Amino acid sequence: MLDFKKQQNQVIFEERIVMGAIPFKDVIEGKEIDTCNVFIVAPFDSSRGAIGFGTAKVPFGKSDNVHRFSGVQLPATLELAFQEITSGSGKSKKVLVDFRIPQSQPTPKKD
Repeated sequence: MLDFKKQQNQVIFEERIVMGAIPFKDVIEGKEIDTCNVFIVAPFDSSRGAIGFGTAKVPFGKSDNVHRFSGVQLPATLELAFQEITSGSGKSKKVLVDFRIPQSQPTPKKD
C-alpha cells in the first residue's frame, strides 16, 4: 500500500557548514513575503571548471525561523534536515525543515 504521509514526513539529516541565515518579511507589489534563507557551504560545479567552495541559499520556512539560530556561533557545523519537495511542473528542490547541533564527541582519555 502506498504511504504518502510517510513520504511527506521523511527527512534526511546531513552534517553541513552553515555560514548564516537571513530573515525577510515585507510586502512587495501587494504580495506579502515572509521567508528565512540559510546559507550553507557547497562545492562549486567542477564539471564547469570551477574549483573550491561557495555558499548555497536554502529556504527555511518563515522569517521567524532565524531566531532558532540564536546562541549558535556561526559559521558552525550543524546537522541539517532536508526534505525534497516538488512543484506542479515536476521540478524538485531541497528545503531545510529542521536542524540540530551535533553532540560533542568525548575527548579521548590519555593513558
